[in-house]
Amino acid sequence: MVEWADGGAAKPTVVVGLSSRNRVSAQQARERKKAYMTELEVKAKDLELRNAELEQKVSTLQNENNTLRQILKNTTAHAGKKSSGGKGGDGGKKHHHFGKG
Repeated sequence: MVEWADGGAAKPTVVVGLSSRNRVSAQQARERKKAYMTELEVKAKDLELRNAELEQKVSTLQNENNTLRQILKNTTAHAGKKSSGGKGGDGGKKHHHFGKG
């Protein structure tokens, strides 16, 4: 026989007990979800910060790479001019011819 919580006018005690446990379980689930969402928000902010740091590092390295390429280009061009130097293609060496000429 089912026992009524308030003497017969409301729900049976079995149903009242289930309803109470269900409310507690639902509240715990909401709290777990809230904690999970907070954790995800913190991780998202950390990842956004890390991404910004990495983007800055990429930019710095690209600038350094461009600078080094320009230095290499200038050095190579300068070395090429120095070796030909406009001195008859002999590198500036003077040739002495002895004897009849």
